Amino acid sequence: MKLDHIAYRVQDRHHAANFLKKTLSYSIATEFEIKFDNGSTADCLVLQPELKDNPEIFISDGTEYSIVGEWVKERNTGGVHHLAYQVSNIQKVVEEWKKNGVEFLTDNVIDCPEDNMKQIFSKPVKELGNVIIELIEREDKGFCQNSVKDLMNSTKGVE
Repeated sequence: MKLDHIAYRVQDRHHAANFLKKTLSYSIATEFEIKFDNGSTADCLVLQPELKDNPEIFISDGTEYSIVGEWVKERNTGGVHHLAYQVSNIQKVVEEWKKNGVEFLTDNVIDCPEDNMKQIFSKPVKELGNVIIELIEREDKGFCQNSVKDLMNSTKGVE
């Protein structure tokens, strides 16, 4: 397993990105918007590292009443939402983790066939300060917007 990306939910994604660009030598790779069924949105950006071995950084902010906006509001300023670890066989790792007592936010792995990507979120891990762990199986194709939406929806109501 290798650290694939770190995800932050914050009040202002551009402010956070500017800090990381200056201090850790990252650049913006892509930006996109997620629209939820209740009319709220989450705006996302992906930062790419100058050093190839460093993880990507995913930053989102959201409108009032959005999944991201509510999460940030509960924590006053937001913070690290999850750490994502790249695996070569996600189903096998999920089954191993379940045997070790890890619980997940969805029953099934979220699949994005058009990008050959599979992902799943753990429930918040108390031993790690309630950070969520994501398992991700992917090639080097970036992020699948439909999967991001499904993953965000899986965190609705999670504290």
